[in-house]
Amino acid sequence: MSFRNVLVLTRLCTLLLLGGCAQSVSSPPPAAPVPLEPLGQVLPSNPSRLGWIDQIIDQDPVVTSARKPVLQPAPDNDARIAKLRKQDGGVLPEGYWALYKQNLEAMQYDLNHQHDAARAEYVNTYRDELSRLNDVTLQTMATAPQALDAHTRSQLNARLTDRTAAYITTSNQSFRAATDAHINRMALMDRQYDVCARHPDCWDAPVKH
Repeated sequence: MSFRNVLVLTRLCTLLLLGGCAQSVSSPPPAAPVPLEPLGQVLPSNPSRLGWIDQIIDQDPVVTSARKPVLQPAPDNDARIAKLRKQDGGVLPEGYWALYKQNLEAMQYDLNHQHDAARAEYVNTYRDELSRLNDVTLQTMATAPQALDAHTRSQLNARLTDRTAAYITTSNQSFRAATDAHINRMALMDRQYDVCARHPDCWDAPVKH
């Protein structure tokens, strides 16, 4: 893939992400490490515990942010493709441009769902942690979190830091997978239509170092 196409992809990803990126999740500010204490066994479930756990998770800032769409409505793909078709001068067939649009939409979909796996992993981990806390702690977290004692708050914040770090790692992996998949789709498209024979800066061209 040519350097120009790398720049095009970078600009497109930036446009998509900055144009509609919901409140991004960032790591909590660094602090002195807190030794984590074992949480113990999962406690028996009941409607009250389930309700508190759901309420706590619904109020979690990472979960709230991750629910928001990454992208605003998709850019005008038709206008983008019309510009490229004009530059091409009508050489490439209709099927090429239909596939080009399909590939753009696939990338936009992937980027819009890049946080799905991270959010599911985060929620599952948090739900497991909460299921091991006693009723008093759960009720306090759900209804009056400011009333938590300093030690409990410190332990919860340390676990939040770990969960958030894992969330960011998984989201970044999903983003890289989405962009790699897009590059591969575009390269296969150009190979299918023998674009590199006419345009040396095609998607299937080797990266120039």
